[in-house]
Amino acid sequence: AYDAVVQAMGGIMSITGQEGGKATRVGTSVGDISAGIFGAVGILAALSNRTKTGKGQKVDVAMLDCQVAMLENAVARYFVTNEVPRPNGNRHPSIVPFESFETADGEIMVAAGNNSLWTILCDALEAPELAKDERFCENPLRNDNYDELRPLLTPLFQKKTTKEWSELLDHVGVPNSPINSIDKVVSDPQVIARDMIVEVDHPVAGKFKMPGIPIKLSDTPGAIKMPAPTLGQHTEEILEKYFGYDKETVEKLTEEGVL
Repeated sequence: AYDAVVQAMGGIMSITGQEGGKATRVGTSVGDISAGIFGAVGILAALSNRTKTGKGQKVDVAMLDCQVAMLENAVARYFVTNEVPRPNGNRHPSIVPFESFETADGEIMVAAGNNSLWTILCDALEAPELAKDERFCENPLRNDNYDELRPLLTPLFQKKTTKEWSELLDHVGVPNSPINSIDKVVSDPQVIARDMIVEVDHPVAGKFKMPGIPIKLSDTPGAIKMPAPTLGQHTEEILEKYFGYDKETVEKLTEEGVL
């Protein structure tokens, strides 16, 4: 299966995009990637069980199943409310405010995930009265009165730059982030410090940078030791090592255009 097809089949496209807009493919290949991750988890679970029982088993991971699993609260909301979830932009379906806001020079994502953070955010916005407003003092009320609250918050965020808001909200403990473009991500100090951008030397393409390994092990850390192989780079090695072909046979197959 192809990623985009599975995204469409699994429903994730139907809840992605701007409110009122058309279904949108997620910007990365989540159908492919999630199946690989779930597959690895399944293999590890089977290996753990084999260690205990001495018996192996089949690991069955379908891309569609993985997409359904990733729908998480969209499925729960549907069964509870009987309403079909729709694209909601950057807004959280049940927590307010938990979305992006325009600033004086860009956008910032803010996640005031509970009432305490909401109160702190209101103080940072220099609008403490909003936290005490009976329409907004509890999260269910903020959800019910979202259309009244959002227009009140929008001009407040436009008073400062993204950097100014991020620094202020970091200081008071409200989760937030600028909405970074790829060039900002690959140069982010945290990303660099975590070795998430590494340089490799490819025999054809030369030196280039690529994402690093996100799993950091304390005793046996992984590393990207080589670039992607060139076309057919390991054909001879695989045929000789795993299929028992001798060098002469491989050369003959190459001359005949089989390889």
